[in-house]
Amino acid sequence: MKLNYLTATELAGKLKRKTVKAEDVCRDCLKMVASKDKEIKAWEYIDEDLVLKYAREIDRKKRPGALRGIPVGVKDIFNTKDMPTAMGSPIWKDFTPGNDARVVHNIRMNDGIVFGKTVTAEFAVHHLPKDKTKNPHNLKHSPGTSSSGSAAAVASCMIPLALGTQTAGSTIRPASYCGIFGFKPTFGTVPRTGMLKTTDTLDTVGCFARSVDDIRMIFDAIRVKGRDYPFVNAHLKEYARAANLENIRIGILSEGMGVFDKFEDHLLGQFDKYVNKLSRVKGMSVTRIRPSSNLNKIHRIHSVLYDKTLSYYFKEEFNHKTLISDIMYGIIKRGNKISLDEYAKALKEQARLRIVVEKELEGHDLILTPSTSGEPPLAGEIENPDTCLIWTFLGRPALNIPAFRGPRNLPMGLQAVAKKYDDYKLLAIAGELLV
Repeated sequence: MKLNYLTATELAGKLKRKTVKAEDVCRDCLKMVASKDKEIKAWEYIDEDLVLKYAREIDRKKRPGALRGIPVGVKDIFNTKDMPTAMGSPIWKDFTPGNDARVVHNIRMNDGIVFGKTVTAEFAVHHLPKDKTKNPHNLKHSPGTSSSGSAAAVASCMIPLALGTQTAGSTIRPASYCGIFGFKPTFGTVPRTGMLKTTDTLDTVGCFARSVDDIRMIFDAIRVKGRDYPFVNAHLKEYARAANLENIRIGILSEGMGVFDKFEDHLLGQFDKYVNKLSRVKGMSVTRIRPSSNLNKIHRIHSVLYDKTLSYYFKEEFNHKTLISDIMYGIIKRGNKISLDEYAKALKEQARLRIVVEKELEGHDLILTPSTSGEPPLAGEIENPDTCLIWTFLGRPALNIPAFRGPRNLPMGLQAVAKKYDDYKLLAIAGELLV
């Protein structure tokens, strides 16, 4: 089997035992890129010579770090000292920042190989040009936005790991549409220094992989650590494997909110069958959640925060009307009409709801809901609303699990959500009981 088909965890074992070299892994990944990317178009930038140079350097190390020469794709909104960072916009074409984002630095310090820059929607928002990334399962369908390139590159086995971000649903949704694992950690557990900023209280760094163990591996490498982060250190705790956990309380959310009106019946049917099967597992308590009005408020408040901050951070780009999409232009135009008082009220309401909803949901270790409203839409079509932005708004960790298939045999995901800072517990339960 070609090495690019292995998971990061499998590769780490072989690299540790020195039965393969990092250079061998990278060469197989590069061959897959050469074979597949002309049609999938997941990559914005790759320098093959640079990739192999880094691989040889790691192969010469006596004690390589935790990522041991494993290739990692980087969404093209993170600064990279040796690659351009265009952020999906012609305005920033060929811009080279000259430094690494903190999360990219963390990958390099753990001896991961920054393999290249993956395609992002324009400024990590909604617009993905038709000539950009396709869904590996069906090229006519959307891979999801805005972390489209990262999800498609992992799903098509060009690389085992990739970075993404989520401000609404930009990690969970592409992972669902591409049939892989996607993880949005607790807000604030992964550093955002040196990356594109869109919305201060929502932007979250996420990751993609083909197994839960791989998600844990990359999360371990990129999250904040050390004495400068006492709050995260105090609350982000390791957990035993789920098999050692008892009395797992799972809440089911798939009805009672307007957002579910557009969910496809075949998805909700498969989800209900899964829930019924799960309810028979020993040690698990499964209950239906009746959502309060607080959850129904979140989409509206999120849009105020989103539109206003985009209008602030992209006021210069707004002057380049011919170089930004109609979607981006419209968001900025809406944001310009939102007053500072409205924005301040939305911030206060977000802070309040994070406390109120946390109390409402405290009786559940995990919440399960479909990741998206159904199969990936055709390329260029607008995605139906889902619950992804709710968990981003609340700062909770969320994991997409590839669990279902639609009538076109396209992937649909199961979304598992935990309490803030229960990231490792979420991954433990998912790894043992939900996969």
